[in-house]
Amino acid sequence: MFKISHYSNSFISIESDNSIITCDPWVGVTTDNAWHTYPIKSFKEIDKKVFKSDFIYISHLHCDHFDIKTLKRFNKKNLTFIIKKFKNGVLKKRIQKNFKNKIIEIEPFKKKKINKDFTVAIIPQIISNNSNLPDNIQYDLDTSILIQSNKDKTLFYNNVDNPTNLNVLKKLNKFIKKNFKRNIDIYCCAVGAASEFPQCFLDLNKIKEKKKIVNQSLLKIKKFLKFLKPKIFFPAGGNYIIYGKFHKLNKYIAQPNFQEIFLKTKNIKTIVCNLIGGGSITFNKSKFFINSSQVLNINSSKEFMQNITNKKYYYSNGLNKVDLKTLDKKFLLAKKNYFKILNNKKNITTKWSINFKIFKNIELDKNCLINKKKSKFLKNYNLKNFNFSQKKIFKLDCFLEYNLFQSLITGKFPWNTSLIGSTIMFKRNPNKFNVDMAFSLNFLRT
Repeated sequence: MFKISHYSNSFISIESDNSIITCDPWVGVTTDNAWHTYPIKSFKEIDKKVFKSDFIYISHLHCDHFDIKTLKRFNKKNLTFIIKKFKNGVLKKRIQKNFKNKIIEIEPFKKKKINKDFTVAIIPQIISNNSNLPDNIQYDLDTSILIQSNKDKTLFYNNVDNPTNLNVLKKLNKFIKKNFKRNIDIYCCAVGAASEFPQCFLDLNKIKEKKKIVNQSLLKIKKFLKFLKPKIFFPAGGNYIIYGKFHKLNKYIAQPNFQEIFLKTKNIKTIVCNLIGGGSITFNKSKFFINSSQVLNINSSKEFMQNITNKKYYYSNGLNKVDLKTLDKKFLLAKKNYFKILNNKKNITTKWSINFKIFKNIELDKNCLINKKKSKFLKNYNLKNFNFSQKKIFKLDCFLEYNLFQSLITGKFPWNTSLIGSTIMFKRNPNKFNVDMAFSLNFLRT
């Protein structure tokens, strides 16, 4: 038997006759941004035997993939973590800090038999963004995983959040043909955007931008399925809702619903199914059985929504009194460290100016813009990587609350998850994603 169950986001379990691999388990709120799992809302909705898994694959460090509170629910003493062998070793150190379990580090593009039931391979991050935009910082973060049943050779490819285009899939397919000598049987990946765009941008038509991204993502998944030709596909990854006072932004998250995915791919031979919320695919004696989930619309769960809209954000605990003099000093230290690291990156040619507009509190109006009457502005901090006048400059305004900004520049929380986590509002000119500018903020800390 080879059974795959999908719970939420990238939380997936793969079960054989004797053992279970679980991928990126996360339930509830995240620790570093404003995301909550949905339709899975609590641990009670998870099959109990999942928490007795033999292996846990952690794709990368983002808080919706490496969630300590969920991982602590796994109670098997001989549980083993599977990760890529990263050069910086941060993920391994984080696991060792919180758990005493064995860790298997796997070199990218290396096939490894982990027990009598499963053989796996880790696919590394090859490009840094789905739009294939220039990137000189090369922030190595994401991974994907291939999992094969040693019994019947069924092959599952879990792309997770790993940025992908056709060139990446060609390299993947070449590796699979050479090392697994077959096609992918089951494939899953995120469809749509799991980021801050467009819902957190104040100076654009969010509905128009959402439709544009959704349409592009539907065309892309159709193209990917035509190329890979898997037997079965299910969307997985990037599924969440925004909790807390910014919950009004949910309607602008650029993710297609399953019906849109199904209609766009209905003429392809691949079977497209919806598993989110506990649905499953079972392969047994060369036959497969699909138990699709019936996901309720988010608005139909009023009690749940009322509960999460009142939740405070991760940076609100121990809210500090406003002390701008101390914040000035911390920002100068973070800025010094930022340029010390950035100056070692010699290939960055684009110039930018970033304004951090700091508020004691930010409240949104009915149009999801900053309510000036209810929000209290404190101060602006500027960060630019040039010392002379230039015409072609990328400009970014970040609107965030005092306690979050202080937590970010002192390293209490990572920039990369907060930037995409719907707790920071933005304006940019031009309206283009600059990879170097965004990734560089990970260095702005003391």
